[in-house]
Amino acid sequence: MSTCLVPFNQLYIHSSGEVYPCSFVQNNPDFILGHIQEKSLKEIWNSTAARKLREDHQGILPTACKNNQQSFLCHKVITRSGFNQTDIKLKRLDIMLDSACNLTCIMCTNIYDRTGGLKSDYFWNNNAETLANLQEIELVGGEPLISPHFERIVNLVSPINSKCEWRITTNAHFQITEKLLINFQKINLQSLSISLDSLVPGVFEKIRQRSQFDLVFDNIQKLKRSIPKIEINMVVQAMNANEVTDLYQWTKEQGFHFYPILLLYPQDHSILNRSKKENREWLLKLMKENEFLNSKEIFFLIKKALGNLDLQRDPEVLEAYLDQLKLMEKIIA
Repeated sequence: MSTCLVPFNQLYIHSSGEVYPCSFVQNNPDFILGHIQEKSLKEIWNSTAARKLREDHQGILPTACKNNQQSFLCHKVITRSGFNQTDIKLKRLDIMLDSACNLTCIMCTNIYDRTGGLKSDYFWNNNAETLANLQEIELVGGEPLISPHFERIVNLVSPINSKCEWRITTNAHFQITEKLLINFQKINLQSLSISLDSLVPGVFEKIRQRSQFDLVFDNIQKLKRSIPKIEINMVVQAMNANEVTDLYQWTKEQGFHFYPILLLYPQDHSILNRSKKENREWLLKLMKENEFLNSKEIFFLIKKALGNLDLQRDPEVLEAYLDQLKLMEKIIA
């Protein structure tokens, strides 16, 4: 059985219009399956390139996929309960609506990506059958909620597929309008993931440049009243790594879900750019704190960090990690 089920049930539309199996291989020409301005999603799903990718995942994984699984645990992160290797059909669509954004985050590379793929009417006029049968849509950016394509995709899909589950990632750095809330009501919105990397305004605004902490914080409280599930995304990097447990505890107090993302690239802002001593102290402290928090989200962050830091042979780090494994066996089971 394949370690990754994505090629059997998902497509990812890049802002350029290029279609990939997932976002982890975007901009890699070896994984382009087609283009939404040239072919329908049905044609791309049944294309020679897509079928070959599924065959590869039943045998020897492509090198890029192996590397991504090792570094990002991507096969764990984006696996959905409805994914099934033997039930090969397009169930989930991940769409980067636009690369345009209202912020310039220090670690973001998406804002430099090509865009304009969804401007063509070809996509909007040739995919009704596929969209009507999707189980899930996820919208990312750039900033998807300021994109003109957001309302258009809502108005296209919601009348023909009311059961489709929607997940959206946003920086929440805009005015919450009645129009936006009405669009949320039109869809079966399962989760709104909001980027909040720090509870310290100065740190947050250094990471999310051009941002105002108070605006985002206030918007989170406003959205909390109408959105059933809010997830807080924390991009863990050198500037905020020591805040992981603080942010985790705040999310639990607020009734939110916590999703830490370990930044590996660009390396200038990553913990990979810190000294081995500093990372060792941070990792040991984080594992000690998680003995009491029992967070599987923090555990997976620790696992990713350990897989990318040169600390696997450190006896104290290894012992602490084995203790984490034993703890997680009870929780995850």
